[in-house]
Amino acid sequence: MKILVVKTGSLGDVLRCTFLAQALKDKYKKQNPKIFWLTSKEAKPFFINNPYVDKLFINDKPSLKIISKLKFDLIVNLEESLELSKLTSRLKPKKIQGFYFENEKIVSSKSAKEWFNMSAIGPKPKNDVLKKKNKKTHNELMSQIIEVKPKKYNPFLRLTKHQRKISKLFMKQYNLSRDNFIVGINTGAADRWPKSLSIKKTVELIEEIHKKFNAKILLFGGPNEVKRNFEILKLTKTPIIDTGCRNNLYEFLALVNVCNLFITSDSLGFHISLALKRKTICLVGPTSASELGMYGLGKKVISKSKCNCCYKSDCKSMEKININEVIEKILILIDQKITFLITAFKEPKTIERAIESALNQKTKQKYEILVSAPDKKTLEVAKKFQKKNKKIKIFKDPGKGKSHALNLIFKKIKTDILILTDGDVFVSSNSFEDLSNLFLNSEVGCITGRPIPQEIKKTKYGYWANFLFDSAHKLRKKAFENNEFLECSGYLFGFRKEFIKRIPLDVAEDTVIPYFFWEKGYSIGYAENAKVYVKNTDNIKDWTKQKIRTSKAHETLEKYVDIKTTPRVKSFKTEANGIKWLLTYPSNLKEFYWSILLGFSRLYMWFIVHLDTKFKKKDYTDNWQRIESTK
Repeated sequence: MKILVVKTGSLGDVLRCTFLAQALKDKYKKQNPKIFWLTSKEAKPFFINNPYVDKLFINDKPSLKIISKLKFDLIVNLEESLELSKLTSRLKPKKIQGFYFENEKIVSSKSAKEWFNMSAIGPKPKNDVLKKKNKKTHNELMSQIIEVKPKKYNPFLRLTKHQRKISKLFMKQYNLSRDNFIVGINTGAADRWPKSLSIKKTVELIEEIHKKFNAKILLFGGPNEVKRNFEILKLTKTPIIDTGCRNNLYEFLALVNVCNLFITSDSLGFHISLALKRKTICLVGPTSASELGMYGLGKKVISKSKCNCCYKSDCKSMEKININEVIEKILILIDQKITFLITAFKEPKTIERAIESALNQKTKQKYEILVSAPDKKTLEVAKKFQKKNKKIKIFKDPGKGKSHALNLIFKKIKTDILILTDGDVFVSSNSFEDLSNLFLNSEVGCITGRPIPQEIKKTKYGYWANFLFDSAHKLRKKAFENNEFLECSGYLFGFRKEFIKRIPLDVAEDTVIPYFFWEKGYSIGYAENAKVYVKNTDNIKDWTKQKIRTSKAHETLEKYVDIKTTPRVKSFKTEANGIKWLLTYPSNLKEFYWSILLGFSRLYMWFIVHLDTKFKKKDYTDNWQRIESTK
């Protein structure tokens, strides 16, 4: 199936429409769709690293010549221009969504009628009235055009390795670190509507942020704001890092990536900040506040003027932006609630150490501890701790399985960061701090710690555990350094709770949650010094049972994620590539022999997994299953 999306400008609108490629891939998954996108030359940096767009075309004569020879099943034209509407009709696709040319005028598909009626080419003056009354976000309106659910998708933007290098070099140049609170100020706006915050108010805002938060301030601007930013730098007494006004779009993206929080008007900077998963505050005046979706990443500060959403070229509404309200929004965004969740099943002997290690964290962060278990004995141990420490809360799990319990917990708790561990392991005292520090980077959606076996290499199963955990560490470290996808360990991992409402019951939570974040454009973090100590199996029956269950949890992934754009990490094929490491890991003949046995054991395990899932249709199911020798 061939699908063409036509969206060429403005730049901010192109970026906030990038989610459409992923949405269309999902919607027509069974037809194996190939997504083509026609855009402007200036917007090209938005698509360099987008796995959902198969072919990008620039709106020029050579590209249009190629497009004219292709047969499309569906064209989604989001441009109201006469030229592109005529092109859409001329290509004669099987289906059109959006705008096209018919009976000597631009018309819209039924799904785009609402957007058309409030657009610049809609029926006047009704279009202006509808625009002002509209309460739907741009994301909702665009999703409506292609007939998909809007909440599932965010604008997609993933930086290249070179852009990340630019970010790192900039931070090094100005002695910035991830421990700093870095705030980007981008209050100008080169647009037909007066969306800029005044120089005076911008200076006032900078001074207040520095005073209140001791933040590192980065000043951003475009080519038309050289004089404006010069005045800001001259008037403020606060130390400011000037990012310059001559950066091209490719560089601008890399510099916004440095920030923890970005304050901007309704302009290109706003859309870039959100697409890069930065905490964002948008200052809104003459344009529609309703259309601005924040994707759970930020807050809007709307002018107190009666002239809001007027779309007048002489609007003065930005003068009514309240600086104190901006500061209040910052406080809300940085005040994150963190929950340390320990899930257990019939583990009264080990839960005590798990809770103690959670309580003994060396951190400045405030957090609560939630213990979840279905059995009375485990909960009784937790209650003893609860009497001494108000930080501990208890959840009675109905006993239907871990994922089932998590879905119930998701509904009950309001937290920003959820860190999960198990009742039969314990964590190092720095774990909480190391995981929390990585979450300071808003781009990081999910983080895993490092499992460490409690056993040493002197026995066969101790050797196997050390090899497998060391291998996983090696892979995760390399993937994290290269900003590639990595899978998390269920023994210790955390994620931004707001973006996970429910998890499926036929795939393990630590397997599927990282994919959900990666597909939204987030990165996955690895806190290698956040260690979780694990007791492993000591017999072949338990070892096989545990590994088969873990591996089965990956076999149903493709029901929920696109494994073509995000390949599975744990599979027989990827594991086969680790043979060289298996044979070079041992340090003596006994360990080499154990390595050979491990290789054959893993081969047998994958054979059973393949037999069960492909032939017997015995997939992974959510239930509590004890592996006795690990307790």
